[in-house]
Amino acid sequence: MLKTLLFIITIFAAGFFCEVHSQSVADTSKVLLRFNEPMSRDGIFDTSNYIIFKDDDTPVRIFKIGVVPGDSAVVLFTEKQIPNGKYKVIIKNLKDKSGNIISEDHNVAFY
Repeated sequence: MLKTLLFIITIFAAGFFCEVHSQSVADTSKVLLRFNEPMSRDGIFDTSNYIIFKDDDTPVRIFKIGVVPGDSAVVLFTEKQIPNGKYKVIIKNLKDKSGNIISEDHNVAFY
């Protein structure tokens, strides 16, 4: 039986938010980002629009981005992360389907 850890962080920006979920203990190479409304596909697959740092400010490599059906969530495929570690994710240059860009004042989440 897999034990699942769940971290939820909410970013409020331009009328929508993003939640960060961690993965199961057995798979520490995926991070799920959920939005409360569908996101534009412009830039959503660009790994440079997402930055993850370990708690010591060491960057975590992001290999690719997957979009969940409905465009309201993405999966970041990363190098292995430390279970129960502390991380920060920064999102930039993303917008919802109405064209609202995530504000730089509200684009950071911790998990």
